[in-house]
Amino acid sequence: MKNLDGIGSGNWYRFDKKTTTAECRSLDVRRFHRGGLLKPGHSFSWCWWRAEAKVASIGVFVYRNRVNLSYRYRSRPSGEWEDVEEPVALDWTACNFGGERPWFICPGVVNGIICGRRVAILYGLGKYFFCRHCYNLSYESQRENKIYRALHRAQNIRERLGGSRSMIEPFPERPKGMHHDTYMRLFWEHHKAEQEQLAGMKEWLWPSSSGR
Repeated sequence: MKNLDGIGSGNWYRFDKKTTTAECRSLDVRRFHRGGLLKPGHSFSWCWWRAEAKVASIGVFVYRNRVNLSYRYRSRPSGEWEDVEEPVALDWTACNFGGERPWFICPGVVNGIICGRRVAILYGLGKYFFCRHCYNLSYESQRENKIYRALHRAQNIRERLGGSRSMIEPFPERPKGMHHDTYMRLFWEHHKAEQEQLAGMKEWLWPSSSGR
């Protein structure tokens, strides 16, 4: 077997912080455990499917306190494939009603600092499987909430100015008695919120294609 020391060390690309967990292939240690797969000495293959077609797979060999991940990776569609073996430590904690539950110990390294977080899921956005904190991923719901928050900010400004909440209506004119500076401040706040909402919608419709 290859020497596995140093996997995940060094510098690696910091991906777009707006990438979501839903856009990445993931490994959930809870699913492994529920399927009875985390038996020392056991090995299995984990696959990802799209439209009933297998698009990727990974080999997993289980020890008591770690799993070894074996797979192939290339950084770009036209790049060369390379074999990767990544060891990931396991931690077991007692459950309230008996038994144990497993956790991955994230092997990610950011700015020379080992992550070491105890997590249920690792994500394969880059060459290695790290936690969502290391890859700076957000949940899909967080991105959706950001879109709606920006939209509501813009709609509230329109309503405050006596206009319609509909974004397809013209921006309301300055109400009688409102100071010009106040009106312009609200105009630019509305503009900023509108741009955030549109950017979020664009990102939702055309998500990042980065990854494996």
